Amino acid sequence: MEQIFFNSEEKIESAMTERKERVVSLLIPEVYYDRLSKEEQKRLCRKLPYLLRRYTKFMASHSRLNCKAVTTLYQKDRGKMKKINLRVSTGFWSVLGALSHAHGVSRCYLFNFLLSLEQAGVGDSIVEILNAGVPTFHQVYRYIWQLDIDQNKAARFLEFTPNPIQPFFDMSFPWAKHNLEKNNRTQTES
Repeated sequence: MEQIFFNSEEKIESAMTERKERVVSLLIPEVYYDRLSKEEQKRLCRKLPYLLRRYTKFMASHSRLNCKAVTTLYQKDRGKMKKINLRVSTGFWSVLGALSHAHGVSRCYLFNFLLSLEQAGVGDSIVEILNAGVPTFHQVYRYIWQLDIDQNKAARFLEFTPNPIQPFFDMSFPWAKHNLEKNNRTQTES
């Protein structure tokens, strides 16, 4: 026997967004939770879709939160944690999972990171640049965890398409091209 062939086509596949929502749990620092008003505490359970719409493109291209590809960071040294239950679409849960795996952190860690970005007002400065006139999410996200045994290397990749994202409006219209050229000239002169 000269060669042994293995089946490398095995995969798990299912619908990303199911018709009913799932109840999931996330941990957040109790100190953060206690600072929220009662109304904000109630809204916290519905904040994940908002945060993902606002920050997914930013996080997809952001430098990775964990510098080691072989470990997953969890929330340590954050004090006592509070468990919150969310009712969330499996699609949003899947996007959070792909982003957290690519960054080498847990879903809870990434959720808290997104909350901290929101609290710091980062979204206000990037939302017009990253989200104006383009789809909220890329069409395809592909997470790869590559383990190269011969080279003793581990790597995590997040590929997404389309890249670059094209605006919704059609640039083939003459007035759109004219306005774009005019804006480019104005920016060059500045």
